Amino acid sequence: MTKRKILIWILAITGLICTIIVYCDIKVGRNAAGNTYADVDSIPHRKVGLILGTSPISTWNGRRNYYFDHRITAGANLYKAGKVDWLVVSGGDYRNTENGYDEPVAMRDSLMKQGVDSTRIILDYDGMRTLNSIAKMRDVYCQDSITIISQEYHNERALYQAKHIGIDAIAFNAKTPGRRTSWWRNRGREVLARVKLFIDVARGLHPDIKESIIRDFTNVDADVISVSHIKTEYGDLICLEPDMTGLKMDMVCGEIPSQENDSIILAFAGAFTRTEFDKGHANVAGDHVAGGKRFKGYRCKRNTGAFTWTSASGSQFHYKNYTSALDSAAQESGMGFAQEMMIHNGKAVQTTRPFGNRNVFRALCLNSDNQLTLYESQGVVTFGNFIDALLSVGVKDALYTDMGQGWNYCFYRINQLDKSPKYLHDHPLPYASNFITIKIK
Repeated sequence: MTKRKILIWILAITGLICTIIVYCDIKVGRNAAGNTYADVDSIPHRKVGLILGTSPISTWNGRRNYYFDHRITAGANLYKAGKVDWLVVSGGDYRNTENGYDEPVAMRDSLMKQGVDSTRIILDYDGMRTLNSIAKMRDVYCQDSITIISQEYHNERALYQAKHIGIDAIAFNAKTPGRRTSWWRNRGREVLARVKLFIDVARGLHPDIKESIIRDFTNVDADVISVSHIKTEYGDLICLEPDMTGLKMDMVCGEIPSQENDSIILAFAGAFTRTEFDKGHANVAGDHVAGGKRFKGYRCKRNTGAFTWTSASGSQFHYKNYTSALDSAAQESGMGFAQEMMIHNGKAVQTTRPFGNRNVFRALCLNSDNQLTLYESQGVVTFGNFIDALLSVGVKDALYTDMGQGWNYCFYRINQLDKSPKYLHDHPLPYASNFITIKIK
């Protein structure tokens, strides 16, 4: 082949590639015509706004990311103007990467600083791709009509994806930062993303959504915790059963959860602790997982079992050999702690605490319906009678949670709209240093 023919082929291929790029770019832009808005007053109301994720710090150079700032301001303005009732903040957890952040948490915290009610913010960790963020609104959150919030060029592509999968979407254009270098970099990346969009459509690519529990979070009338009092021949029980479909769990160390944080549905003391608040995680008995990270605690012979929770695996109880379970919980960005196992697989197990020990007792349990439940004795009983009471109501697994004067601090909200919580016990010790929290996702 002559040099002239090679040159012609190169020019032809280059021209074809450029034509495809321009076609994809124009096609996406035209599809969005009439469905993007830049003025808060003119945009129609939609129940839910979806803020597409980005980090507060640029992953390119570690500088402040104004794209993040403008998206947050846009979302807050829409919420405060009554144009959206809820905001889903969709992104990924990149804390293990350079300049990386937990994007949903960073967005939530910034929105709260601008006056958005925390109970109206939903954290979505499946948002590592725009397609995932949009598809999840339909397939998990039961929303078929949304407002997308990002910069204009990103919105146009998101609107095309929404239309392709059957979601009625409009978009609000957040301000685009004025720096030319960042604009050209992001616009160039967007052009290539639009080509990839059409390739994905042609391949029939499906979204990769890890959270599969279907829930309409906009239905706020439903109670998220049921409370009951149960009489048994061994003593009465107080039962708190959270509906975990819309909730998440974590272990908080080194601080006492505040009842003013209205995203917390239930908070109670978890593992054994020493009485030295300033020791941090070393003050907690046994290895544990908090905030998706594994920590070492001091040895405790009463730690014969453990509880773990992750969004992927849910609630799990482990007897005796639980080291690998804690490892898995950390890998899945969950939580976990060790304590004294009381019941396993529907049978009482050997305990270190004497059965005749008297106290107000509490246990984290798996009930007869395989639901996570917190049981507490109604007043002072013997430890043996508390175990028998749990067995009599069909508890399958029960792990003791730290109790006693000051450690029995526990508050809860029956409905997520409750501003003031209810208490089982309302006075924590100043050095109570670990708590299990159940919060709105």
